[in-house]
Amino acid sequence: MRRPLRPFVFGASALLVMSALALVGCDDPKSIEWQVKHLSDSNPIDRSRAIEGVAQNWRTIDQSSKPGDAPRKEFLDKAVEPLAQAYTSDLLKESSKDRKKIMDILSQADDKRAKPAFVHAIKSYKPGDNDDEAKAATRAVIKNKQDFQGDNDLGAAFVAALKNVKFADRRSGELGAMFGDAISAIKATGQKNELLAIVTAPNDGQDTIPNKELSGRQAIAAQSLGDIGDASIINTMIDAMFEHASKLAKRKDPTTGEEIEQASPLTTAVSMILGGSIAKIGAPAIDPLMPYVKDEHENPKVKEVKAKFAKYLSPGGSGKPTAYVDIATTTVANIGLPKVAQEISQIVRDKKTKDADRKPLIGLLVSLPADENVQAAIKEGYANSQSDKLKMDIAASASRLMEKEMTDWLLQIADDKKGNEDLKTAALGSALWLAPKDKWASVKGAYDRAKLTPKKDPLWRVMEPTEKECDPKAKGLPKDQQCEAHPEKKAKDGKSDLYVIWNDKTPTYAEELKIVEDVLTKCDTDAKCYFKEFQEAVKEVDKQGFTKVTSAGTAAGIRMQKAIWMVAIYGNEDDMIELVKFMPNIQAPAARSFVQMSLDKNLQNGSMKVADAIQKLVKSEREKGSETANREASQLEPIANKLRARAAAAGGGGGGGGKK
Repeated sequence: MRRPLRPFVFGASALLVMSALALVGCDDPKSIEWQVKHLSDSNPIDRSRAIEGVAQNWRTIDQSSKPGDAPRKEFLDKAVEPLAQAYTSDLLKESSKDRKKIMDILSQADDKRAKPAFVHAIKSYKPGDNDDEAKAATRAVIKNKQDFQGDNDLGAAFVAALKNVKFADRRSGELGAMFGDAISAIKATGQKNELLAIVTAPNDGQDTIPNKELSGRQAIAAQSLGDIGDASIINTMIDAMFEHASKLAKRKDPTTGEEIEQASPLTTAVSMILGGSIAKIGAPAIDPLMPYVKDEHENPKVKEVKAKFAKYLSPGGSGKPTAYVDIATTTVANIGLPKVAQEISQIVRDKKTKDADRKPLIGLLVSLPADENVQAAIKEGYANSQSDKLKMDIAASASRLMEKEMTDWLLQIADDKKGNEDLKTAALGSALWLAPKDKWASVKGAYDRAKLTPKKDPLWRVMEPTEKECDPKAKGLPKDQQCEAHPEKKAKDGKSDLYVIWNDKTPTYAEELKIVEDVLTKCDTDAKCYFKEFQEAVKEVDKQGFTKVTSAGTAAGIRMQKAIWMVAIYGNEDDMIELVKFMPNIQAPAARSFVQMSLDKNLQNGSMKVADAIQKLVKSEREKGSETANREASQLEPIANKLRARAAAAGGGGGGGGKK
């Protein structure tokens, strides 16, 4: 008896149906299989249908799933590589709508398999042609930088794109900055020599369009070299820094009409960025820079640089043939590691060191965190100084250390019977800001003994106008009164200046001491209390603006300065982060400067968290298009770099506590 055929027939039918469905799926333009197959089709109609289909599929997937979800992963596995292959295909015209659709998908996919398309878009960048695609690709690389660390293909593409940037075009210039950010983000060490070649390309500094374009490229390359952080090129970077700084450009003197040569603003800017990058690389740069800091005349390299600066005039017009010493000193100071202090301290302490050499080195020391070595070097440098003027400068600059332990030493200077009044005033002027509450009685007593209490402090000079009109030609007015034009009001004719009596409202030292004492009494060792005092005082200072100085504003300024000094002394890592966040609310230049000093001095062991907060602030200001964004970056990024370097040297994240 035959076996029934039904089961066999059923099985065969099912197989035929499944095969037919599969064939239909492969030939269905709505299926992802058909679409990825035809992305590079020579038939432009099928190719466009495929690209549009994938784009629609992606929009659906992107809106209905999250990264890591199975449908999203399945789509990316099927589509990313064919899309990247299609983007690089010669079949697609440059800057076509289809090419843009593909890049839109790949730039949002967060998938490293899209790299060939990114390389193609970036490498073939042409201003005004494929700006959007190059920008999307660059953003994707920066966003997913962890996937592309050290990638030579991408690094080479970004350098090639940078060379095509037209800085005269604002949009292209912004893209150039993004290319530099991407090189930094992926740490493209393989491109260090190409970047170095850009930085060291001859630039005579003259105000020409080609030089402006070159300087723009050099600035971005210089920034990227610091972020790449390859110590092997330090010496070449230092040479380039001095070469750019020494370039003089011709211009007409607006007062005389004569042609003069001054430091080129173009190359000076490149030099400053190089200095920041060298400082960012850190410790390996200290030894090569020290001969310039010490101005070692017999050193061949120093001799060579000195010759370049022989006729140097700063962009502001002041002549200084030793400007290279200042440049090297600033760079070393921005490295900010203990090794710098050790190097400098030895020279400052040496009795053989001349005062002319000691003075700038003291300036460098007070810019560093005040560890025991720094404090001891400043004290010995003071003792070994030959001139009263330098001693006065050292005593006055001690306040910049933001270190309360210096108070007793300053009081000793103030009580020295051999010291003159200017020296005593300078020492007490530093002690005023450094002294904690438990030293305050000693500071007040020292002011009394120096007979300064009833005198006015010229640092806080205030002249307030009265309503009393006066004749500017009149003579015999009291010393505390002046006849000057009113800053806001006009005479009765509405045109002429209104001259009124101005009274001297400069606070006496006694009044100043009372304001400081009130702040200390209220907050004692509480950093958060001092921070609140600082915030409130800043609001009052900002009210008076930059030109109108009032008694109320001056009192707030005194309160503000004491409060921020105490924040620096008693604050911890979290307090410093809050200080960074508050910076956009500050208008007064002095207050901003005090905050920067506080961030630098408080965290002697560095802090990755505070450095990150600074970078976040700078990025936010740039994204908002803030007019002060570049200023913020130039002032704050060196501090962030120092905090990172110190934290790395300390073997951890740094921070965690202030100087109790």
